[in-house]
Amino acid sequence: MRTFILLGLLSLTFAVTISNQGTLTNPTSRVERIMTKFMQLSEMSTQFNFNKLFDAIDQLSAQLKQSEVDENNLFDADFAQYVEDQAFYTDLVTFYTAEVAQHTEDLRSLNNHLESYQQQLTQRQEELDRTQKQKAQLEETIRQNEITYNKQITDFNTAIDVLDQAIQLLSGLRNPVLIQTEQDQLKTLATKLNSINLKNHRVLYQPIVDIFMQLAQNNLANQDLLKKVLNMLNGLRNSLDGGRNALTSNYNSERASNLELLESYNKKIDALVNEVIPMLQDLIANTIEQIKVKTELLNNAQANLDEAKETLQFIEDRWVKRKAQHAALLAEYEKEQALIAQTITVLQRGGVRRQ
Repeated sequence: MRTFILLGLLSLTFAVTISNQGTLTNPTSRVERIMTKFMQLSEMSTQFNFNKLFDAIDQLSAQLKQSEVDENNLFDADFAQYVEDQAFYTDLVTFYTAEVAQHTEDLRSLNNHLESYQQQLTQRQEELDRTQKQKAQLEETIRQNEITYNKQITDFNTAIDVLDQAIQLLSGLRNPVLIQTEQDQLKTLATKLNSINLKNHRVLYQPIVDIFMQLAQNNLANQDLLKKVLNMLNGLRNSLDGGRNALTSNYNSERASNLELLESYNKKIDALVNEVIPMLQDLIANTIEQIKVKTELLNNAQANLDEAKETLQFIEDRWVKRKAQHAALLAEYEKEQALIAQTITVLQRGGVRRQ
Protein backbone atom coordinates (compact mmCIF):
# COMPACT_ATOMS: atom_id res chain seq x y z
CA MET A 1 0.00 0.00 0.00
CA ARG A 2 2.79 2.38 0.93
CA THR A 3 4.53 1.58 -2.39
CA PHE A 4 1.38 2.50 -4.27
CA ILE A 5 1.33 5.80 -2.39
CA LEU A 6 4.94 6.39 -3.36
CA LEU A 7 4.21 5.63 -7.00
CA GLY A 8 1.23 7.95 -6.78
CA LEU A 9 3.50 10.75 -5.55
CA LEU A 10 5.89 10.10 -8.44
CA SER A 11 3.02 10.12 -10.94
CA LEU A 12 1.74 13.37 -9.49
CA THR A 13 5.21 14.92 -9.80
CA PHE A 14 5.46 13.82 -13.40
CA ALA A 15 2.03 15.25 -14.20
CA VAL A 16 2.79 18.61 -12.63
CA THR A 17 6.13 18.84 -14.36
CA ILE A 18 4.73 18.03 -17.78
CA SER A 19 1.83 20.45 -17.43
CA ASN A 20 4.28 23.24 -16.58
CA GLN A 21 6.60 22.46 -19.50
CA GLY A 22 4.01 21.92 -22.20
CA THR A 23 3.18 18.94 -24.36
CA LEU A 24 6.07 16.81 -25.67
CA THR A 25 6.20 14.56 -28.62
CA ASN A 26 3.66 11.82 -28.16
CA PRO A 27 5.37 8.52 -27.23
CA THR A 28 4.29 5.37 -28.97
CA SER A 29 4.45 2.90 -26.02
CA ARG A 30 4.02 2.70 -22.22
CA VAL A 31 7.76 2.09 -21.70
CA GLU A 32 8.65 4.98 -23.97
CA ARG A 33 6.22 7.23 -22.11
CA ILE A 34 7.80 6.32 -18.74
CA MET A 35 11.31 6.83 -20.14
CA THR A 36 10.28 10.11 -21.69
CA LYS A 37 8.93 11.32 -18.36
CA PHE A 38 12.13 10.32 -16.55
CA MET A 39 14.17 12.16 -19.23
CA GLN A 40 12.02 15.21 -18.79
CA LEU A 41 12.37 14.87 -15.00
CA SER A 42 16.12 14.60 -15.40
CA GLU A 43 16.23 17.73 -17.58
CA MET A 44 14.19 19.62 -14.96
CA SER A 45 16.17 18.29 -11.99
CA THR A 46 18.14 21.53 -11.88
CA GLN A 47 14.98 23.60 -11.84
CA PHE A 48 12.94 21.88 -9.12
CA ASN A 49 13.61 20.93 -5.45
CA PHE A 50 12.84 17.22 -4.85
CA ASN A 51 13.81 17.18 -1.15
CA LYS A 52 10.18 16.70 -0.06
CA LEU A 53 9.89 13.71 -2.33
CA PHE A 54 12.99 12.13 -0.82
CA ASP A 55 11.76 13.05 2.67
CA ALA A 56 8.49 11.27 1.93
CA ILE A 57 10.42 8.23 0.65
CA ASP A 58 12.59 8.23 3.80
CA GLN A 59 9.50 8.53 5.99
CA LEU A 60 7.82 5.67 4.14
CA SER A 61 10.95 3.50 4.51
CA ALA A 62 11.13 4.32 8.22
CA GLN A 63 7.47 3.42 8.64
CA LEU A 64 8.08 0.11 6.88
CA LYS A 65 11.03 -0.62 9.16
CA GLN A 66 8.99 0.30 12.24
CA SER A 67 6.10 -1.84 11.02
CA GLU A 68 8.53 -4.72 10.63
CA VAL A 69 9.83 -4.15 14.18
CA ASP A 70 6.28 -3.92 15.49
CA GLU A 71 5.35 -7.08 13.66
CA ASN A 72 8.35 -8.94 15.09
CA ASN A 73 7.53 -7.72 18.58
CA LEU A 74 3.89 -8.70 18.15
CA PHE A 75 4.96 -12.05 16.74
CA ASP A 76 7.22 -12.64 19.75
CA ALA A 77 4.35 -11.73 22.07
CA ASP A 78 2.01 -14.04 20.16
CA PHE A 79 4.60 -16.80 20.36
CA ALA A 80 4.94 -16.35 24.12
CA GLN A 81 1.16 -16.46 24.44
CA TYR A 82 1.06 -19.52 22.19
CA VAL A 83 3.65 -21.30 24.34
CA GLU A 84 1.73 -20.39 27.48
CA ASP A 85 -1.63 -21.47 26.04
CA GLN A 86 -0.17 -24.65 24.59
CA ALA A 87 1.39 -25.60 27.93
CA PHE A 88 -1.80 -24.80 29.80
CA TYR A 89 -4.12 -26.80 27.56
CA THR A 90 -1.59 -29.62 27.19
CA ASP A 91 -1.56 -29.94 30.97
CA LEU A 92 -5.34 -29.74 30.92
CA VAL A 93 -5.54 -32.56 28.36
CA THR A 94 -3.16 -34.64 30.48
CA PHE A 95 -5.22 -33.95 33.60
CA TYR A 96 -8.57 -34.81 32.02
CA THR A 97 -7.07 -37.87 30.30
CA ALA A 98 -5.97 -39.18 33.69
CA GLU A 99 -9.35 -38.29 35.18
CA VAL A 100 -11.20 -40.13 32.41
CA ALA A 101 -8.93 -43.16 32.90
CA GLN A 102 -9.53 -43.12 36.65
CA HIS A 103 -13.31 -42.80 36.30
CA THR A 104 -13.27 -45.59 33.70
CA GLU A 105 -11.33 -47.87 36.04
CA ASP A 106 -13.64 -46.97 38.93
CA LEU A 107 -16.67 -47.79 36.78
CA ARG A 108 -15.14 -51.12 35.78
CA SER A 109 -14.53 -51.97 39.42
CA LEU A 110 -18.05 -50.86 40.44
CA ASN A 111 -19.63 -52.93 37.67
CA ASN A 112 -17.59 -55.96 38.77
CA HIS A 113 -18.76 -55.44 42.35
CA LEU A 114 -22.35 -55.03 41.16
CA GLU A 115 -22.16 -58.26 39.17
CA SER A 116 -20.67 -60.06 42.19
CA TYR A 117 -23.37 -58.72 44.53
CA GLN A 118 -26.11 -59.73 42.10
CA GLN A 119 -24.67 -63.22 41.79
CA GLN A 120 -24.43 -63.51 45.57
CA LEU A 121 -28.01 -62.28 45.93
CA THR A 122 -29.22 -64.90 43.44
CA GLN A 123 -27.28 -67.61 45.29
CA ARG A 124 -28.65 -66.53 48.67
CA GLN A 125 -32.21 -66.40 47.34
CA GLU A 126 -31.78 -69.90 45.92
CA GLU A 127 -30.28 -70.99 49.24
CA LEU A 128 -33.28 -69.50 51.05
CA ASP A 129 -35.66 -71.38 48.77
CA ARG A 130 -33.79 -74.66 49.33
CA THR A 131 -33.71 -74.15 53.10
CA GLN A 132 -37.41 -73.34 53.25
CA LYS A 133 -38.16 -76.51 51.30
CA GLN A 134 -35.86 -78.54 53.58
CA LYS A 135 -37.58 -77.04 56.60
CA ALA A 136 -41.01 -77.93 55.22
CA GLN A 137 -39.85 -81.48 54.46
CA LEU A 138 -38.35 -81.84 57.92
CA GLU A 139 -41.50 -80.52 59.58
CA GLU A 140 -43.52 -83.08 57.62
CA THR A 141 -41.05 -85.80 58.66
CA ILE A 142 -41.42 -84.78 62.31
CA ARG A 143 -45.20 -84.81 61.99
CA GLN A 144 -45.26 -88.23 60.29
CA ASN A 145 -42.77 -89.65 62.82
CA GLU A 146 -45.00 -88.45 65.64
CA ILE A 147 -48.06 -90.07 64.05
CA THR A 148 -46.15 -93.33 63.53
CA TYR A 149 -44.74 -93.25 67.05
CA ASN A 150 -48.10 -92.58 68.64
CA LYS A 151 -49.66 -95.47 66.72
CA GLN A 152 -46.79 -97.83 67.57
CA ILE A 153 -46.73 -96.84 71.23
CA THR A 154 -50.49 -97.33 71.36
CA ASP A 155 -50.04 -100.81 69.89
CA PHE A 156 -47.36 -101.60 72.45
CA ASN A 157 -49.51 -100.32 75.30
CA THR A 158 -52.51 -102.26 74.08
CA ALA A 159 -50.47 -105.44 73.63
CA ILE A 160 -48.91 -105.13 77.08
CA ASP A 161 -52.33 -104.42 78.59
CA VAL A 162 -53.75 -107.54 76.90
CA LEU A 163 -50.82 -109.58 78.16
CA ASP A 164 -51.30 -108.24 81.67
CA GLN A 165 -54.99 -109.25 81.52
CA ALA A 166 -54.05 -112.68 80.20
CA ILE A 167 -51.42 -113.21 82.87
CA GLN A 168 -53.86 -112.15 85.54
CA LEU A 169 -56.56 -114.44 84.13
CA LEU A 170 -54.35 -117.49 83.75
CA SER A 171 -52.66 -116.96 87.08
CA GLY A 172 -56.06 -117.20 88.76
CA LEU A 173 -57.12 -120.49 87.12
CA ARG A 174 -57.45 -123.39 89.60
CA ASN A 175 -60.25 -125.48 88.21
CA PRO A 176 -59.26 -127.87 85.38
CA VAL A 177 -62.56 -127.18 83.75
CA LEU A 178 -62.88 -123.64 82.38
CA ILE A 179 -66.17 -122.01 82.99
CA GLN A 180 -67.89 -120.21 80.11
CA THR A 181 -66.82 -116.79 81.33
CA GLU A 182 -63.16 -117.75 81.35
CA GLN A 183 -63.48 -119.30 77.89
CA ASP A 184 -65.00 -116.11 76.57
CA GLN A 185 -62.28 -114.02 78.19
CA LEU A 186 -59.57 -116.19 76.61
CA LYS A 187 -61.19 -115.86 73.18
CA THR A 188 -61.49 -112.13 73.62
CA LEU A 189 -57.85 -111.81 74.68
CA ALA A 190 -56.77 -113.98 71.76
CA THR A 191 -58.75 -111.80 69.36
CA LYS A 192 -57.28 -108.59 70.81
CA LEU A 193 -53.78 -109.96 70.74
CA ASN A 194 -54.21 -111.19 67.17
CA SER A 195 -55.40 -107.73 66.04
CA ILE A 196 -52.32 -105.94 67.33
CA ASN A 197 -49.99 -104.80 64.49
CA LEU A 198 -46.57 -105.47 65.99
CA LYS A 199 -44.82 -107.10 63.08
CA ASN A 200 -41.44 -107.35 64.78
CA HIS A 201 -42.96 -109.24 67.73
CA ARG A 202 -45.65 -111.31 66.01
CA VAL A 203 -43.40 -114.32 65.85
CA LEU A 204 -43.36 -114.20 69.64
CA TYR A 205 -47.02 -113.71 70.48
CA GLN A 206 -48.60 -115.74 67.64
CA PRO A 207 -48.02 -119.07 69.47
CA ILE A 208 -49.66 -117.56 72.55
CA VAL A 209 -52.67 -116.61 70.49
CA ASP A 210 -52.90 -120.20 69.28
CA ILE A 211 -52.65 -121.53 72.87
CA PHE A 212 -55.39 -119.16 74.01
CA MET A 213 -57.66 -120.51 71.32
CA GLN A 214 -56.83 -124.11 72.22
CA LEU A 215 -57.52 -123.50 75.90
CA ALA A 216 -60.80 -121.80 75.09
CA GLN A 217 -61.88 -124.64 72.77
CA ASN A 218 -60.67 -127.63 74.77
CA ASN A 219 -61.97 -126.33 78.04
CA LEU A 220 -58.82 -127.64 79.71
CA ALA A 221 -56.70 -125.97 82.29
CA ASN A 222 -53.55 -128.02 82.55
CA GLN A 223 -51.30 -126.58 85.24
CA ASP A 224 -48.11 -127.48 83.38
CA LEU A 225 -49.46 -125.94 80.20
CA LEU A 226 -50.63 -122.90 82.11
CA LYS A 227 -47.23 -122.51 83.68
CA LYS A 228 -45.61 -122.75 80.26
CA VAL A 229 -48.04 -120.22 78.86
CA LEU A 230 -47.47 -117.83 81.74
CA ASN A 231 -43.70 -118.00 81.19
CA MET A 232 -44.23 -117.24 77.52
CA LEU A 233 -46.57 -114.38 78.36
CA ASN A 234 -44.14 -112.86 80.83
CA GLY A 235 -41.31 -113.23 78.31
CA LEU A 236 -43.36 -111.60 75.60
CA ARG A 237 -44.42 -108.82 77.95
CA ASN A 238 -40.83 -108.13 78.86
CA SER A 239 -39.91 -108.14 75.16
CA LEU A 240 -42.76 -105.79 74.32
CA ASP A 241 -41.88 -103.52 77.21
CA GLY A 242 -38.25 -103.41 76.00
CA GLY A 243 -39.45 -102.69 72.49
CA ARG A 244 -41.69 -99.94 73.78
CA ASN A 245 -38.80 -98.39 75.73
CA ALA A 246 -36.48 -98.71 72.72
CA LEU A 247 -39.13 -97.15 70.46
CA THR A 248 -39.58 -94.24 72.83
CA SER A 249 -35.83 -93.77 73.21
CA ASN A 250 -35.22 -93.87 69.43
CA TYR A 251 -38.16 -91.59 68.78
CA ASN A 252 -37.02 -89.05 71.35
CA SER A 253 -33.46 -89.15 70.06
CA GLU A 254 -34.51 -88.74 66.43
CA ARG A 255 -37.01 -86.04 67.38
CA ALA A 256 -34.34 -84.12 69.31
CA SER A 257 -31.99 -84.38 66.32
CA ASN A 258 -34.72 -83.25 63.92
CA LEU A 259 -35.72 -80.37 66.18
CA GLU A 260 -32.08 -79.30 66.39
CA LEU A 261 -31.81 -79.44 62.60
CA LEU A 262 -35.11 -77.57 62.32
CA GLU A 263 -33.76 -74.87 64.63
CA SER A 264 -30.69 -74.54 62.43
CA TYR A 265 -32.97 -74.13 59.39
CA ASN A 266 -34.95 -71.44 61.21
CA LYS A 267 -31.78 -69.56 62.17
CA LYS A 268 -30.47 -69.82 58.62
CA ILE A 269 -33.75 -68.59 57.14
CA ASP A 270 -33.90 -65.75 59.68
CA ALA A 271 -30.31 -64.69 58.85
CA LEU A 272 -30.96 -64.83 55.10
CA VAL A 273 -34.28 -62.98 55.28
CA ASN A 274 -33.37 -60.34 57.85
CA GLU A 275 -29.63 -59.84 57.36
CA VAL A 276 -27.85 -61.32 54.35
CA ILE A 277 -30.38 -60.65 51.57
CA PRO A 278 -31.26 -57.09 52.76
CA MET A 279 -27.54 -56.33 53.07
CA LEU A 280 -26.88 -57.51 49.51
CA GLN A 281 -29.91 -55.58 48.25
CA ASP A 282 -28.57 -52.43 49.94
CA LEU A 283 -25.12 -53.03 48.47
CA ILE A 284 -26.64 -53.42 45.00
CA ALA A 285 -28.73 -50.26 45.37
CA ASN A 286 -25.74 -48.26 46.67
CA THR A 287 -23.47 -49.60 43.93
CA ILE A 288 -26.03 -48.71 41.25
CA GLU A 289 -26.18 -45.17 42.67
CA GLN A 290 -22.37 -44.96 42.72
CA ILE A 291 -22.27 -46.14 39.10
CA LYS A 292 -24.79 -43.45 38.19
CA VAL A 293 -22.71 -40.72 39.88
CA LYS A 294 -19.44 -42.08 38.50
CA THR A 295 -20.89 -42.27 34.98
CA GLU A 296 -21.91 -38.61 35.21
CA LEU A 297 -18.41 -37.69 36.40
CA LEU A 298 -16.92 -39.68 33.54
CA ASN A 299 -19.16 -37.96 31.01
CA ASN A 300 -18.21 -34.54 32.40
CA ALA A 301 -14.52 -35.42 32.38
CA GLN A 302 -14.81 -36.72 28.80
CA ALA A 303 -16.59 -33.53 27.72
CA ASN A 304 -13.88 -31.42 29.38
CA LEU A 305 -11.20 -33.54 27.72
CA ASP A 306 -12.82 -33.15 24.29
CA GLU A 307 -13.13 -29.40 24.79
CA ALA A 308 -9.50 -29.12 25.94
CA LYS A 309 -8.34 -31.12 22.91
CA GLU A 310 -10.39 -28.96 20.56
CA THR A 311 -9.02 -25.79 22.15
CA LEU A 312 -5.47 -27.12 21.95
CA GLN A 313 -5.96 -27.99 18.28
CA PHE A 314 -7.44 -24.53 17.69
CA ILE A 315 -4.34 -22.98 19.31
CA GLU A 316 -2.05 -25.11 17.12
CA ASP A 317 -3.98 -24.24 13.96
CA ARG A 318 -4.06 -20.56 14.90
CA TRP A 319 -0.30 -20.57 15.45
CA VAL A 320 0.30 -22.20 12.07
CA LYS A 321 -1.77 -19.45 10.45
CA ARG A 322 0.01 -16.79 12.50
CA LYS A 323 3.42 -18.04 11.40
CA ALA A 324 2.27 -18.00 7.80
CA GLN A 325 0.89 -14.48 8.24
CA HIS A 326 4.15 -13.34 9.87
CA ALA A 327 6.23 -14.76 7.06
CA ALA A 328 3.96 -13.13 4.47
CA LEU A 329 4.16 -9.73 6.22
CA LEU A 330 7.97 -9.86 6.47
CA ALA A 331 8.16 -10.84 2.82
CA GLU A 332 5.86 -7.93 1.94
CA TYR A 333 7.93 -5.49 4.02
CA GLU A 334 11.09 -6.75 2.38
CA LYS A 335 9.51 -6.45 -1.03
CA GLU A 336 8.36 -2.90 -0.32
CA GLN A 337 11.79 -1.89 1.01
CA ALA A 338 13.37 -3.35 -2.12
CA LEU A 339 10.89 -1.43 -4.25
CA ILE A 340 11.72 1.79 -2.40
CA ALA A 341 15.43 1.21 -2.94
CA GLN A 342 14.79 0.46 -6.57
CA THR A 343 12.73 3.66 -6.88
CA ILE A 344 15.52 5.76 -5.35
CA THR A 345 18.01 4.15 -7.72
CA VAL A 346 15.80 4.88 -10.70
CA LEU A 347 15.31 8.49 -9.56
CA GLN A 348 19.00 8.99 -9.07
CA ARG A 349 19.75 7.49 -12.45
CA GLY A 350 17.21 9.85 -13.92
CA GLY A 351 19.10 12.76 -12.38
CA VAL A 352 16.63 13.34 -9.51
CA ARG A 353 18.60 13.80 -6.33
CA ARG A 354 18.25 15.33 -2.90
CA GLN A 355 19.47 18.94 -2.96
